[in-house]
Amino acid sequence: MGIEGTSHSRGAARVLTIAAALTALGSPAFAADMPGTVNATVVRPNTLVKTEDLDFGTIVSGTTGGTVSVNAVTGARTATGGATTVGNGAQRAQFQGTGGLLLITVSGSTSVTLTRAGGGAAPMTATLVRAASTSGGGIALLGSTLLPSGVQTYYIGGTLTVPANQPEGDYSGTFTLTVNYL
Repeated sequence: MGIEGTSHSRGAARVLTIAAALTALGSPAFAADMPGTVNATVVRPNTLVKTEDLDFGTIVSGTTGGTVSVNAVTGARTATGGATTVGNGAQRAQFQGTGGLLLITVSGSTSVTLTRAGGGAAPMTATLVRAASTSGGGIALLGSTLLPSGVQTYYIGGTLTVPANQPEGDYSGTFTLTVNYL
């Protein structure tokens, strides 16, 4: 039995050594997985699809009130007064639509109230500005009518009024864009 025990110990040691070596070789020293996003928008005749939300980004509220604006035509963000922008997280809202035989009328919210998640702070108000482009032309500020031409892209920007010493938190609100295809 002594010989069997010795033989068994050496075999177990070899198995452990091989298992340790395979584990070390099988695991990369550094590995990183990064998810990617793939998007597609399908627009049917006489429809409207939201592809991006309006986001004023991260803002620092100062001891005096100020404003943060996202340009509906260019998407650029600016700040005035006691409001300071941080980072690059801002974007204009974007909708895709197609349709209309003679005319497209556009209406909807002209302002939106943003409330803090969880409450406990005064709401903020943003005035909204609409712009539109067609697959055959450039982007322009939008009144209330647009001539149909291929796919229409609607952009919503605006100006957010940020009170002095506004409490930190995530603020959000909703607005409506209405497009009638005639």
